[in-house]
Amino acid sequence: MIAQGKNNLQAPWLGLTAFFTMSIMLSLLIFIGEAVRDAFDPRKTFG
Repeated sequence: MIAQGKNNLQAPWLGLTAFFTMSIMLSLLIFIGEAVRDAFDPRKTFG
């Protein structure tokens, strides 16, 4: 998707779509990683 946006600079929506898609995917990956770490953290205190 990034290569397609790079090869078609006359159509900026291709590059913007790739940028927003990658941004959303990386954000979701970070949120999922944080949730998994919080769920399995043995030092977690309740209170």
